[in-house]
Amino acid sequence: MADVPQPGGGDALARRLAWARARLAEQDLPADLRARLQRQFIAVCDSAKVPGADPAACQRRLNGFLAALENVIVKKSGYKN
Repeated sequence: MADVPQPGGGDALARRLAWARARLAEQDLPADLRARLQRQFIAVCDSAKVPGADPAACQRRLNGFLAALENVIVKKSGYKN
C-alpha cells in the first residue's frame, strides 16, 4: 500500500483527503466503478464540512473509503494472497 498520510488534526485530515483524491484520480477504472468511488469520496468530504463534524468520525469514513479503494486496486492488479 502507498504511504498514506496519518490521521491527526484538521490539517492532517485535509492532507489525507487530498492524497485520497489523487490516489483515486491516478487509477484507470471502469466508469461505473469510478463513479461509485467518487460518490463515496464526496460523501466523506461532505461529512467533514458539516458544522460540528466529529473529526474522528470523518477519519473513520475516510479510512473506509481508502480501504475500498485499495481493495479495488488490488483486485485490478490481479494480486492473490
